[in-house]
Amino acid sequence: MQVKSKLLTGENGTKELLKQYGEQLVCVRYCYDQKRRKRYKTVALIADEEDWLPETRISAM
Repeated sequence: MQVKSKLLTGENGTKELLKQYGEQLVCVRYCYDQKRRKRYKTVALIADEEDWLPETRISAM
């Protein structure tokens, strides 16, 4: 299967899905399977959100 296009939220081709999934929608991908002659539309969604602080590294000189 080959991904031929990736659309970000708000681009043409994502607006109906944006109505359906809201701010959880990250992107839409169109995948093509030449063997089966099928096109698949997939979505990436945010499943969970929480605050996160990266570890700070102290560099020794």
